[in-house]
Amino acid sequence: MHRPSRTRIRAVTRAGIAVLTGAIAATAFPAGAAADATDDYPIPYRIIVTTCTAEQILAAARDFAPIYYERYIIDKHNKSPEVQQAAIDNAHNFFSLSPQDRRAYSEQMATNFADPMTASWPNWAKVFFNNKGVSAKETENCANYPPDDPSVWDG
Repeated sequence: MHRPSRTRIRAVTRAGIAVLTGAIAATAFPAGAAADATDDYPIPYRIIVTTCTAEQILAAARDFAPIYYERYIIDKHNKSPEVQQAAIDNAHNFFSLSPQDRRAYSEQMATNFADPMTASWPNWAKVFFNNKGVSAKETENCANYPPDDPSVWDG
């Protein structure tokens, strides 16, 4: 009886591992699954559908997720005045969009890392587009704040 050589066994083992790895990857990352794998990525659904303004979201973050608000404001103040204003303008623009346009924006944001604002300040929207827990606190409480209080940007 002929025994397979070690080289042949290694080749078969490598091929098996490659097939297994490919199968796992295909299951974990199915073809056609765009950057938006869930309703909460990259921007939580509650932020997509909220009727609150950027100022209302910031005010709610200040009072219900203060550590995130404080970190955001400190980071903001470490940027140039032009970058700070661009962040404010981008937030106003985002919250002026319809939910469908916000979703499209989120998908574009997840796939396009060449955005000038993101290049200038990668976390410019972190307090808005944060995790589901922070977004839940913000959106559950934001309607209780004035829609146009610019003082929330100053911390």
